[in-house]
Formats: sequence, structure tokens, C-alpha cells
Amino acid sequence: YRIIGSICDSCNYESFPKFNTCPKCKSHDISDKEMPHTGKIISYTLSYESMPGFEHELPMSIGLIKLDNGVNIVSQLVDSEVEDIKINANVKSVFRKINADGNSGQIYYGYKFKVINA
Repeated sequence: YRIIGSICDSCNYESFPKFNTCPKCKSHDISDKEMPHTGKIISYTLSYESMPGFEHELPMSIGLIKLDNGVNIVSQLVDSEVEDIKINANVKSVFRKINADGNSGQIYYGYKFKVINA
């Protein structure tokens, strides 16, 4: 699994999600760029209300992560004790089930992040 964003080949600006026009220099000379799998929490919240299908994940921890390349990404924080989720905590991406379609049984996977000891 990979987290794919963009890099501007003109000014080296990196971003996630992907973009077609560089927001910094307006270039269209853009390439895919794999984002780092590690970073730090710069902000977070704990949600005690859920969207349908996520009731079993309460409280749901959502973090604003600054990846090691400086790109910010929003992600659910999983596999972590609530007391370990704090600003400047080190995190790494993990591949997890997001949801399953009840009718077809199709399972949707994606990235989430977990606190790691550095």
C-alpha cells in the first residue's frame, strides 16, 4: 500500500491529495510522489459520535499529521491508547479495513495512522 500525492517538477512543492496544477507556482509539470509513512501529530480530536457503520470505533480519534516531508494529512488514529495520542507523538501509516458493503460484501481498505514509540 502507498499514499500517493503529487510533486511539482518545477518548484518541488509536494502535496496530498494529488493535484494537477501546482498551487504554489501554477505549473502543470506534475508527477506522482509516494508520501512518507511516518510523521507527527500536530492536532487531533476525539469524536464520541459516529457516522453510520462506525459505531464500534468510538471514541474515534482523528489526527492532523505532518508527514516527514512536511505535507499535512488528516487520518483516523488506530491501534493506539487514547493517552498516547498527543501533539508531537510519532506516528506511522498502517493499512486497515475502512468499511464493508453489506449487499455485495466488498471490503474497502485504506491508510490510517498509529502512534509509535520513537
